Amino acid sequence: MRVDVVVVGGGIMGASISYHLARQGVKVMVIEKGSIANVGGASRASAGGLRENDRDLRELPLAQYSLERWKRLEEELEEDIEFTPSGQLKLFNDTTKLEKIMEDNKKKRIPSTILDRQGIKEVSTHISSAFSHGIYYLNGGHANPYLATLAFIHAAKRYGAIVKTGLGVSGISVKSGKVQGVFTGDKIVSCDKVINATGAWAPILHETLGIEWSLPISPRSPQMSATLPAPKFLGPVISIEGRKLSLKQTMDGRIRAGGGYQSDPGPTKFSATYSEESLNEQRKQVLSVLPEASSYPVDFTYYGIEAQCVDEVPILGSIPDIEGYLLATGFSGHGFTLSPGIGQVMADIVQEKEPTISIDGLTVERLLDKSIQYEKQGRSFPG
Repeated sequence: MRVDVVVVGGGIMGASISYHLARQGVKVMVIEKGSIANVGGASRASAGGLRENDRDLRELPLAQYSLERWKRLEEELEEDIEFTPSGQLKLFNDTTKLEKIMEDNKKKRIPSTILDRQGIKEVSTHISSAFSHGIYYLNGGHANPYLATLAFIHAAKRYGAIVKTGLGVSGISVKSGKVQGVFTGDKIVSCDKVINATGAWAPILHETLGIEWSLPISPRSPQMSATLPAPKFLGPVISIEGRKLSLKQTMDGRIRAGGGYQSDPGPTKFSATYSEESLNEQRKQVLSVLPEASSYPVDFTYYGIEAQCVDEVPILGSIPDIEGYLLATGFSGHGFTLSPGIGQVMADIVQEKEPTISIDGLTVERLLDKSIQYEKQGRSFPG
């Protein structure tokens, strides 16, 4: 079999990329070793938050483009993805950083408003009065990561994409520095381009190329929690300045908490187990915001293996060593928002077009240039 492009990985990024390619007439195949949005992967266990605030500057163009796309994505994909444009509310115990954050928001053209205690109560009467101020971000909200991934895949298939699940890719065929296809068991799927969208597993596929540099990505397994269903009483997605928390109430009524609390290690580096310590600390933060949540105990916890890049922003585009090999990985726990933009940009690059959105500072060159210091640029929490 021959296609134009093979996308390896059936998470939200692989699904979005395949959709954007297929709708532009590119013959694309998605290959996923498990199922779409596989249990234990980053997309299935994403917190589902959508935001432009607290972003690394290099990601901001992708985030702002993508947020506009999220507003019409259900209509575009013709499926319910539980998109909720609730905005984001960041809570503060003091005003030390308020002015600087608002100045930065103005420079970045991020619509935001300072709220006092009364303003916070007007957003939600259930938020603790312990917080003196908040910043409300108009753009943002949340969506269902599993439904969104499926919606991208279903739309891609309607445009002719081929989707193969339960099929592993053991390597990439290269001849004279150019991609020839991918190995799947004892067969080869011929193609001109391969996109490595395998998340935390990206370094393994990358190593089959036999090039001298490796991907600076490691697996990480944040643990989320979800309460029993509660009556709807929480509007925006909530975070707290200086603390680890990303909090939202989804359409099923569950209060879901993330924020980067880690699971305990599993038997392999690509597995994890329940951490009672993380849950207790996370629950403490939830109750500090929503005292009424004590009436709704945690029903279950869940985790997903994420790809943590050394500088905590994704690696996008082609590499200098192999023609036809592209990367879309390393999203470091905050890629869900970006998925529509990632799909568009990768489709542009595959077709050798100028990217619709700037990806300056996100290409592999930053990692190969030893004179560039790895650094974060303005991001303060995952989710």
